[in-house]
Parts: sequence; C-alpha cells; structure tokens
Amino acid sequence: MRRLIGTLMGAVPAHEVIEARTPQQAVALVAEHSPHLVIMDWSDDPTEGVLFVHRLRRGEIGRADVPVLAISPSLHHAVLESAVETGIDDIIAKPISAVEIIARATDLIEQDRRRGESTEQAAE
Repeated sequence: MRRLIGTLMGAVPAHEVIEARTPQQAVALVAEHSPHLVIMDWSDDPTEGVLFVHRLRRGEIGRADVPVLAISPSLHHAVLESAVETGIDDIIAKPISAVEIIARATDLIEQDRRRGESTEQAAE
C-alpha cells in the first residue's frame, strides 16, 4: 500500500516522494527533507501515529504546519474526532481510490502553498 501511494504521489505537485515504514523512521525523514505533505496510516491502534503528529505539530520535527493526510480503515465519528484532535488535516477511508488520494493530496499541498504565500506577503 505504501509503495502504491508513493507511486500515485507522482501525479501531484511534489518534487520528491519519500517513504517510511514506521513513525520512528518518518521522524528522521521529515526533519531532514521538510516535506510538503505527510501521508500516514491511521490504523486501529494509531498510538505511534498520534505521538508522531503531536511532535510534528509542536515543531519538534520538521515544519509544524505541514499538512497531514491520514488513511483510515474507518470514518467512524470517534476516528474522525481523534484525528482532528491530533492535528490531522484530512482523512480518507480504506479502500482508497487513486483519484481521491491524488485530489486530496493536491488540495492539501495547494492550500499549504497559498498559506505560505500569504504569510510571505504579510511579512513584506
């Protein structure tokens, strides 16, 4: 699934796709590469993912405002609430479609780009 999503990301406005098998591996990669988007598995036991996103949002690794797209086995209300409270920007339910993940990823990257441009203009 990770490789499939990595291949699909070739269709979005991203320069490079980097994959991590675990949140621990992702920490080093995010810190080193400063991604435009993080896509993560939001499994039935998302404890490691929650800790990763909390560290990300506190600015301990990478940009604190990098968009996070989660892929979950369910869009049950409790899952959505937990994801939003954690700091996830968008969530997709499995099984995912190529069209949906490309569209959501592109939207998040574009929103982030516009937000960055607005911040730069405000600073001038």
